[in-house]
Amino acid sequence: MKLRKLKLKNFRCFGPEETIIDFNDLTTIIGANSAGKTAIMHALIKLFGDTGNEKEVLRSDFHIPMNKKPDEILKNNLSIEAMFEFPELKEDKESYAVPIYYENFIVSAPGQPPFMRVLLEATWQQSSNPEGIIDSKFYFLKAKEDEEIKEEKMKAMTKHDRSHIKVIYVPAVREPSSQLRNASGTLLWRALKGIVWTEKDKQGIQKQIDLVDETFSLQPGVSLIQKTIFDQWQNYHNEERYNNASIKFSSTDLENILKKVEVEFTPTETDRAYKIDSLGDGLRSLFYLSLVDSLLEIENSALNEMSKQPEIDKRIFNIEPPALTLIAIEEPENHIGPQLLGKVIKNLERIARRENSQTMLTSHNPSIVKRIDPVNLRHVRMCRKTFKTIVNKITLPSDKTAEFKYVKEAVQAYPEIYFSSLVILGEGDSEEIILPKVLESSGKDIDANGIAIVPLGGRHVNHFWRLLNQLEIPHITLLDLDRERYGGGWGRIQYVLKQLIGLGIPKDQLLKLKDGRVMLDKDLERMHEKSLEGNGVTILNKWIKFLEKYNVFFSNPLDIDFLMLEAFKSYYLDTINENEGPFIKGLGKIKNITEVQQIESADYQARVQEDIKKTLKTEGGDGSTYTKSQKGLMIWYSYFFLSRGKPSTHILAISLMDSQAFSEKLPRVFREITKVSNKLLTPLNRDLG
Repeated sequence: MKLRKLKLKNFRCFGPEETIIDFNDLTTIIGANSAGKTAIMHALIKLFGDTGNEKEVLRSDFHIPMNKKPDEILKNNLSIEAMFEFPELKEDKESYAVPIYYENFIVSAPGQPPFMRVLLEATWQQSSNPEGIIDSKFYFLKAKEDEEIKEEKMKAMTKHDRSHIKVIYVPAVREPSSQLRNASGTLLWRALKGIVWTEKDKQGIQKQIDLVDETFSLQPGVSLIQKTIFDQWQNYHNEERYNNASIKFSSTDLENILKKVEVEFTPTETDRAYKIDSLGDGLRSLFYLSLVDSLLEIENSALNEMSKQPEIDKRIFNIEPPALTLIAIEEPENHIGPQLLGKVIKNLERIARRENSQTMLTSHNPSIVKRIDPVNLRHVRMCRKTFKTIVNKITLPSDKTAEFKYVKEAVQAYPEIYFSSLVILGEGDSEEIILPKVLESSGKDIDANGIAIVPLGGRHVNHFWRLLNQLEIPHITLLDLDRERYGGGWGRIQYVLKQLIGLGIPKDQLLKLKDGRVMLDKDLERMHEKSLEGNGVTILNKWIKFLEKYNVFFSNPLDIDFLMLEAFKSYYLDTINENEGPFIKGLGKIKNITEVQQIESADYQARVQEDIKKTLKTEGGDGSTYTKSQKGLMIWYSYFFLSRGKPSTHILAISLMDSQAFSEKLPRVFREITKVSNKLLTPLNRDLG
């Protein structure tokens, strides 16, 4: 038995429109603070919580529209629905849950697997009581999901029915000390209370208790204290009842002994055992999770024992385990060292695979998210226009495509995109180094403003656009133009246009020509063949400018490395000493070759042609669309970025630049990116949580 859907209406930050949240065996709900993650956990507790405080519906559980004040609402309604599936039926396994809920199964169509729907409906009405009058009811729904729910399709769900589904809620602020003592309702109490104690065992334990008390009372000091207490009590109380006051070393019965059971930890750096209070926050949090695991293992053992041993008095445990236990853990990373998070997640995955348990996590920590398969993520955000929570799955390419593995690995490598106010998609390592400096020059710190810079190698950028659009996370893309490289120039423009059309942008908006006509599909398919001769570069640059309206920018004419070298050549040259740099026989270091020598020397011109070929690659052009100075730069481009490491070169050069020089010489494309980022980061221009 597994929870597969949760449907919320008018519950806390969820509005009157039904919000559906899909669940897998292990589901991780991610998003910014106050986006609605905890509300989802509390919805489960309202349905299946153990104690009255947990499951009681309060006035604060009802959603208040942002244009309303609480006192203006005379009546309000909320609903929480859970839909369960029974995968064990597909595997033809023996099931503990099926007989319990069989009468409440629904089948959507012949041959389809059965499922079960549970509904909590609550109504709040204004009254003389400040909290108003709240009426809540639980039902089994006997209607299909696409069927209208009529009264005859609603069957009352009793407390006993609900008791077969448990929620173990581990809040972000843990209190493991209370859970590790045998107090009513705690995890340890649930484990101990089902032990089968025979009458012989009880009598044997009582004899040992009496023996300890007798030995204790025979000690002279204890006898004196006991006599003194007894005598003084007579001075105050001489009625027949309660007149015998005595000291007992331990509890007088088994029940009281069990109430005092605690967990101890040994060995320690001292000679005494440690109680849970003596452990650090991290170990306490870890043991809390391990106790949850232990309880589930005990309940599994009890289930196996029930199937093999029908006689209760011959079992180890006499308990009725839940049909399903939902483990709801908030921020499992709290107090736990990063080196242990992998182990924690693996254990939670193992718990989730059990037939009688399921795991839900919440987190806004990239260290957790990167360890979770994206198909198990649910992204929540707070709509700033309506102040309602929106939930989305993570959209990936089909797992049958070549792109699937690449995109999946990329989003796991850069999980911070889910929590960002702005994502800048770039080509590679160079963008990760240069763009933070660019944004800093405009007064934007990437950490303080929640900006993520994600290098994608120029591959499958369309899938990231689709994901970010779905999650409504603002984004900017900076691609290499690669003019005269194979697939570059017009090929890059064609690629971007096709992907924007695939995202739903109308063709008549994207492909409108100067004369008002819309570009034909066949012309778009052949765009990569367009020539750069004549006014080809001018037309290409117009398309580049046009695509900036869609927050797609290009490092023009080649890539970001060439762009930086062209703007800040002197700083890059200052990163090398006199003995380094390209060398031409008979002329010396290129750094020292004069302009006259450049013009007159055949060796120099040959070197330029050689490095043009290296820069534009074998399948590329001859550099005819580049200026004379740009062609000369290709010697340095080849030296710095094809022969040496790009990141180290950029870091050294940028470290030599003062802020004023950097800002003054900043290429136009970077200035435009900073303008757009400032606009997208302005609250009035964005709608995200």
